[in-house]
Amino acid sequence: MKSENSYASSHKGLRNILSQFSLLAGKTDYGNLPEVHRLQVLGKEMIFLLTHHLHTENDDLLQPLEERLHGASQHDLADHERLEQIQADIARQLAALNDTQTPEEGHSFYLAFTGFQSQYLEHILQEELVTEKLLQAHFTNDELKANSARIMQKVDFQVVLQSLKYIVPAQSLPENTELLRTLKANAPAEALQAVLAIIKPVLPEAEYRELVARLE
Repeated sequence: MKSENSYASSHKGLRNILSQFSLLAGKTDYGNLPEVHRLQVLGKEMIFLLTHHLHTENDDLLQPLEERLHGASQHDLADHERLEQIQADIARQLAALNDTQTPEEGHSFYLAFTGFQSQYLEHILQEELVTEKLLQAHFTNDELKANSARIMQKVDFQVVLQSLKYIVPAQSLPENTELLRTLKANAPAEALQAVLAIIKPVLPEAEYRELVARLE
């Protein structure tokens, strides 16, 4: 039986949007308002997804783990608090951009973000190498699968759509086939259509067609 992985899909999506923002932040002309606005739009979505993910982990993964293994959540909770503070500073800097920044100031923002990105990537790697193993050791596979299903049901569908826009392009075709088959079996038809509509623009055409074909 395949082990339930509580982190892999969401982390692939977060790595995707972090990478997209890093690329855009590096190439933005900070004296050009349309380019700055494009960066701010992507950044606002990124920060929203990062924040939502953090609180989902705290409430739906770390809290149950702490109940089974006292002290097991403390490292990740402390990391979350530290990263959330850095993220808030990045968000303030991003909101303050207004096309009056010099190239040097723009580059300073880019470096500040990549500093945050490097710490965030190290954190989620630790979660997948350490915390994931603790979850699998202290919960049955059925319990973890049920918890993943509860999280999906709990999250607002618009947040699910936003997340899948970055998760699906970051996953393999077999992973996406399993994901969308599960959605098709458990959600209204209009939900699947909404997902297909949001992922179509972000997938290569041939990959999108193959994915749809596997759902028939």
